[in-house]
Amino acid sequence: MSGLFDFLFANPFLLILLIGGLVSFFSRIGQATQQQNNRGEEEPEQPPVEQQPQQRPQRGPVQTQPRVDHRQPKQQEIRWEDYFPQESAPPAQPDIQPASVEASERALEKTEKLQERRHQLQERVNRFKEAEQNLASRKRDEANAGEPLDLNLSQLSGKEAMKAVVLAEILGPPKGRKLAKYPRRQY
Repeated sequence: MSGLFDFLFANPFLLILLIGGLVSFFSRIGQATQQQNNRGEEEPEQPPVEQQPQQRPQRGPVQTQPRVDHRQPKQQEIRWEDYFPQESAPPAQPDIQPASVEASERALEKTEKLQERRHQLQERVNRFKEAEQNLASRKRDEANAGEPLDLNLSQLSGKEAMKAVVLAEILGPPKGRKLAKYPRRQY
């Protein structure tokens, strides 16, 4: 027993958890007895809302039965049909008139024509894409098969050459990545 006390006092976090659990337990018991005393003194006008205790994991097979208050009359069962009557009744089918049949046939024909037109336009777009790809591939083939690339280096001025060197330094790999000409000395 003294080993248990030594363990609890050595671990203050566990001691705080234990005290918190005990306080919570006794406060719930106090609330339950207070509610029972209030129910016994006077009958409330409205039925009290039962508070469900927090679910805690239980260590063994313990069966609990819900509280039943026999003093209150049973409430009528709530049915979803009362709140959503349109869902419970089967949908009424409207009377089909000849004019509406003709209108629906015209709409169907119009829809078919639009789908046909859409299909034709899609085929046309596909043909244009294929032609564009063929043209691009032919241009690439012609560029690769032709003369070598001429950079006009014979017409390069001094200023353009300096700009090229500066840009090569800026756009080139960082100096830390370049290999050193002279190895470092080790001391």
